[in-house]
Amino acid sequence: MKRLLLCFIMISGCLSLSAQAEQLRFERNGGNYNYLWKDSQNNTQALSFSLLNYPHKLTKFTQYRPEQAQQYVLTKLKPSLRKIDPKQAKVSFNTQHGQLSYQLQGNDQAFIQEISEKLSKEVEQHYQDYLTKHYFIEKQAADGAMGIMPDHNRLAQESAEYLFSWLNNSLNQLDEQAKQRQVSNYLLSFVQSIPYSELRSRDRLRGAGFLTPIQVIRNNVGDCDSKTTLLASALKTLYPRLDVAIVYVPNHALLAVSMAPQAGDETVTIKGKQYLLLEPTGPALFELGKVAKESAQYIHSGLYTYQQMDWVPPEFKREK
Repeated sequence: MKRLLLCFIMISGCLSLSAQAEQLRFERNGGNYNYLWKDSQNNTQALSFSLLNYPHKLTKFTQYRPEQAQQYVLTKLKPSLRKIDPKQAKVSFNTQHGQLSYQLQGNDQAFIQEISEKLSKEVEQHYQDYLTKHYFIEKQAADGAMGIMPDHNRLAQESAEYLFSWLNNSLNQLDEQAKQRQVSNYLLSFVQSIPYSELRSRDRLRGAGFLTPIQVIRNNVGDCDSKTTLLASALKTLYPRLDVAIVYVPNHALLAVSMAPQAGDETVTIKGKQYLLLEPTGPALFELGKVAKESAQYIHSGLYTYQQMDWVPPEFKREK
């Protein structure tokens, strides 16, 4: 029987201990946004762009609740349960202690076994449907425990096409010959300058611990995995051949990209390949290859997991 009591993996730590990002101005007028901030070189950067036509589903995120998942599964099971002859088998459910379990009673053990196997498969399918519908995945945390977390990969993919204005106008702020590393540092400093928040609501449920990429821009706030997902979506869209992965260490998330490291850069190995590390969280203004001390310690100790961006980005064309 599928156990519906997996903790929600909270990834909201801020490990940054360096020069602090400074957002000098944020203005939103409808779907138009204006920013002024200081980058890692203490240069003032100005940027304007639009964020329009995104679907409503990318403007909300609700924390995983086992009780809600249980109710969803039970509702979906009703048609199958109605087909079971009560004279052959009786089914009872238990939802105590945050877990969903069931018991089958009947005289024909072969029939009971058959019904049990069918119910188990159906429960699993409905549970996975619930996770997919609400943008959750089951994943092993850095400490080895299994839990539920936002599907950062899918949210980055589905948000990508709505970030074109931000990406296009960012490129137009740079020299036409700007290299991949320069562009990435520019986007990194922009994301780092967005105010940091652990995103915990009073009831610790609605939106706790994560905002979608669209929400990060709209609300001008984000925690580590929210900001990292936004930057992952941006870099994968700009550079389709770039391998991008979100790296999870205890209570924190950062980004890894398959760019060539420079001397002194922090890297991580994923499937035998070296990736350059980035710290999108802020407020520390770490450039590419520089990460918080705690992040580096976890990486060096092997205390990390990752999720690769495995999608083909929408076609992006720069417009001047």
